[in-house]
Amino acid sequence: MQTLGRFCLLFFLHQYSVLEIYHKFLRFSLRFFVFVVMDFPSSFNFLTQASELGCGFVLLGSYFSRIINFVGLVLIFGICVKILRFSEILRLSQPRFRKMKAPAKVKRLDVQLRSLKSAVKRDDLEEENLEDEVFDVMSLRKLVKMERQRYAAACAEIDKERVAASSAAEEAMAMILRLQNEKSSVEIEANQFRRMVEERQEYDRQVIESLRWNVVELDAQKSFLEEQLGVFKERLREFMREDEIEQIEGDDFAREFCNFSVEYDLDESLNSLSH
Repeated sequence: MQTLGRFCLLFFLHQYSVLEIYHKFLRFSLRFFVFVVMDFPSSFNFLTQASELGCGFVLLGSYFSRIINFVGLVLIFGICVKILRFSEILRLSQPRFRKMKAPAKVKRLDVQLRSLKSAVKRDDLEEENLEDEVFDVMSLRKLVKMERQRYAAACAEIDKERVAASSAAEEAMAMILRLQNEKSSVEIEANQFRRMVEERQEYDRQVIESLRWNVVELDAQKSFLEEQLGVFKERLREFMREDEIEQIEGDDFAREFCNFSVEYDLDESLNSLSH
């Protein structure tokens, strides 16, 4: 029964529009209200008369009035529930029937509105893309500018380091050349001093050899002269006395002492030269 009632309700709603349903419901409600209000005295008389045509239900007493009130409340509650269910069904089915009953102009307007919305969205997306591209280009320019500044600063630092390195290398080369010149001059002076010392040593050696040779000759002469002196003493003893000979020997001793001192000084000088 519920399925049949729903099917009838859907068929009824499908056949009539929402406005027509509202008009019919208002007309039915007005007629029912007018019927109840206008015919209430006659109906009440019909119910209270105990004749052949009357029912006489009201005469039964207070119990019947309570029953009538309860039945009326139940009917009113049922009518309210039906009205609520009917309004809920109308609310749920209203967009679908509106869509089904929508005219072609509304559809065209809807299509145009959608196309306008899509065009607006497309324009917004294009503007956003353009803004993003402009922002990207500006950010890239800023990055390129920053990188150029960093490159220029790095080049300046490299140039400074290159100049400092070149100046340091030049100073080092100048110092090396100066040290080489000093070394060469010192070597030249050392060679000259060595040659001079060698020449001096050679000269001193020659002098020493000559002096030694002179000493040898003097020794030979001395020995020869001593031998001759002994011979002459022997001859003098033959012709002179002893005291005269001793006097002559005293004079010879003084001369020998002088000769010994001279020879000692000569030997010391030779030893110093040899050392």
